[in-house]
Amino acid sequence: MTGTPSVSPAGHSGPDDLTPRIFRALYQDFDLLTIGVTHVVTHVVTPKGTPVFTGDSLGQIARQISDQEHDAPAVPSSATPPADAFPARRPPGP
Repeated sequence: MTGTPSVSPAGHSGPDDLTPRIFRALYQDFDLLTIGVTHVVTHVVTPKGTPVFTGDSLGQIARQISDQEHDAPAVPSSATPPADAFPARRPPGP
């Protein structure tokens, strides 16, 4: 008997995609990054919008971080008031 292997139709996920789909549905405030191939898989989860750096070496990752720090301007936290909103410091008295 000759047959063709079972293939998922285009646009449909295979059965191995079910767990990540459920995770993403339950934890929508997080990003899921899956790294690896068939036998060795690592999952990395970070809050949405958090940068993720990957590389073959720590030196490669350090360069990515350094490049990002030089390219992106500092953004103050929305929960932190600006420095001029705090009262002026007074020297300790006698």
